[in-house]
Amino acid sequence: MEGWAQSATNWPLWTIEGKNGKVYLTGETPPRATAWKDDRIENLIPVCSALWNETSQIHRQDPQALIKRYGIGATPLLSTLTQADQQRLAKVAELAKTPLDSLAPFRPWVAASALESAYYEAMNLPESGTAEKVLISKAKSAGITLSSEFPANDDVITFMGEMSQAEEIQYLQYTMDHILDGTAENERIYSLWARGDMSGAEGMVARMKKNQPDLYKKHVIGRNKNWVPRIDAMLNDAKPSLIVVGLYHVAGPDSVLVQLQEHGLTVRSI
Repeated sequence: MEGWAQSATNWPLWTIEGKNGKVYLTGETPPRATAWKDDRIENLIPVCSALWNETSQIHRQDPQALIKRYGIGATPLLSTLTQADQQRLAKVAELAKTPLDSLAPFRPWVAASALESAYYEAMNLPESGTAEKVLISKAKSAGITLSSEFPANDDVITFMGEMSQAEEIQYLQYTMDHILDGTAENERIYSLWARGDMSGAEGMVARMKKNQPDLYKKHVIGRNKNWVPRIDAMLNDAKPSLIVVGLYHVAGPDSVLVQLQEHGLTVRSI
């Protein structure tokens, strides 16, 4: 199951086929200095019935109330971390231009999310330029249905808030790994991806599997497996759907692509 995109020279794109239907699937990188553009993928929007992504901006209730319920820790953040992780957190907060004290009330997963967004802003890496955001804008203009792995932002907060302490500490560790790798190393991986070379992303997935095994089981294996029945249902539609997920969900031995093949669907790199 290796090598789907190794011979490609373009941004990785796959088709999933079965039940006489078809779905397109691509992976996006985190924000980069230059906005994403790929005519080959963008031109799929008019022929698709829906664009799927990971998270929705729909709110069923006040997100601040949900954060208060699921994101405020019973103990100060630093007391949940090892000395080594406390030191790493201080470095990450400095890079993200975020006062360390401001993170104290939060559970590790909220601290990780806040630091990641602040880091992108500090590094001038606009989230508006990701493949997801570009494709969403085009889908809205074309009147294409938007659907998400998590139908509402409430579902994301609940999912994250129900993580065990081990899982959410590992989520923070994973986020710190990414930030401390530095923009040059991250850009190297994303540039490889843009040329169809998945090796950098596969290395990141392998590191997570080794260093954050509980997080890996929940966020990689669990979420990837949950995509299978969704995609299976999409194959009943008369027109294809286009799915965009984080690149780490389409790399490695437990990727969405692997799960789909094991389900008996045909996966092709195009």
